[in-house]
Amino acid sequence: MTGRAGTSHPKASHPEQWVLGLDGGGSKTALAYVSGAGEVVGPFYAPGINPFDRPDWEAVMRAFLSAHPAPGPLVRASLGLPGYGESPAFSARQAGVCADLLGPCPHSVMNDVEAAFVGAFAGGPGALLLAGTGSMVWAEDCSPQGGARQIRTGGWGEGFGDEGSAYWIGRRALGLASQSLDGRHTDADFAQALLTPVLDGPPTQTDLLMWYYGQTHVRSAVAKLARSVDELADAGQPTARTILLEASKLLAQHVMAARRQLGQPDLPWSYAGSVLGSRTVLGALTTLLGTPQPPALPPLGGALFHAASRAGFTTDTDWQTRVRATLLPTSTPQPLLQEQA
Repeated sequence: MTGRAGTSHPKASHPEQWVLGLDGGGSKTALAYVSGAGEVVGPFYAPGINPFDRPDWEAVMRAFLSAHPAPGPLVRASLGLPGYGESPAFSARQAGVCADLLGPCPHSVMNDVEAAFVGAFAGGPGALLLAGTGSMVWAEDCSPQGGARQIRTGGWGEGFGDEGSAYWIGRRALGLASQSLDGRHTDADFAQALLTPVLDGPPTQTDLLMWYYGQTHVRSAVAKLARSVDELADAGQPTARTILLEASKLLAQHVMAARRQLGQPDLPWSYAGSVLGSRTVLGALTTLLGTPQPPALPPLGGALFHAASRAGFTTDTDWQTRVRATLLPTSTPQPLLQEQA
């Protein structure tokens, strides 16, 4: 098993040739291959590879691609990487690692939210709201002067915002639960319902602090609490529902800002990421933004679509249907936080 994902071959229209798609996230990374005939191998999974808070991201990425080499001649690759384009130093290192792993195979490196955008709209205009561990909107439309205009809103990370993301939901839930424990918040039932399963017993201040500071990756651990918040909201827990409605309003602001900057108040919007698997969140966003356009492909499918298009594969609706059917378990909507943000 080598360190490279494959090698480049000409004439990418042959069905036995393959392209690689990778969707990196804050908590999880997914990889798959698709042939010219639409056969998918994968998806495979690994931990998150965000260079801003994962010091081992490079080792994880190298081991991941080495463990899952291409099933045949690899003619193109597209990799959606978290944080790409946000730091010159990190982005240069990410591009260098991809070049080293893929060798002569032509490839594209992009931000993971751009890959999700490509998947959602399959090359068309719109605003893609991604809310997983973090949150961000990637929007594009066609300029009257020709070409595409791109707008990005959010995506600043938890130090600045990531409003409405799984991390934000988990952090907000922990804040209210801690206030419940010391009497500053009146909904004592919320702390009990949220924290008892996490702490394996009735929550106390000491146990909660030990749990929090004992996590090897705090951001992912906090983000995972969003799934519990969603389950409590579905069961009618009022504080949990309030948190999700607050998150929905913050997420809607991302789309509204992108529409405003593009001068397109009716720009179609779509979604990706685990938070949008919440019925409460998606319902509230539909009220605030209008009916979303269902994503043509999930984020990993966006990376595959991007690579396949540039390899000369046919990526019509039949191809998309075959790819989507294989990736369906990782598509949105889905149970909150099973796949990543």
